[in-house]
Amino acid sequence: MADLSRRGLLTGSWRSNATVFRPPWSGDETHFLVECIRCSECMTACETRILRRGLSGYPEVDFSKGECTFCYACADSCPQKLFYPRETTPWEHSLSIGDGCMAYASVECRSCQDSCDTQAITFRPSSQGIAVPKLNHSACTACGACITGCPVSALTMRHADAN
Repeated sequence: MADLSRRGLLTGSWRSNATVFRPPWSGDETHFLVECIRCSECMTACETRILRRGLSGYPEVDFSKGECTFCYACADSCPQKLFYPRETTPWEHSLSIGDGCMAYASVECRSCQDSCDTQAITFRPSSQGIAVPKLNHSACTACGACITGCPVSALTMRHADAN
């Protein structure tokens, strides 16, 4: 439950229920929070500038700012070397297309498909005449490119264990 006390509102802790995404290859949340010294090197190194300082100073991914290119610069810049090797899976996130998608309201829009380099989002014809999005989860890298391109914020990222 969110902290809606006066102190909670002033300190921002009411946002504690918000889903936090750490940089790619940062692995286990507990290990990351213990080992990260909050030096901001990863945020400075991020080529797409999607890393920002979150609550308590830890780096967080903000998919509304852009996509992750999986360049590994954040991990390379870390003085703690707390990131997993590049050969491992960068993270266990999954994308979700919500009911707010304009295609479900019979409005033609394919901005998510246009921004998806892996072509994980395709559109299939529907009986209403407007094609609707279909997400191929195995092709999706969870880079977040489609999130910034969506004009109605119908796309959301989730931790894989939250599905």
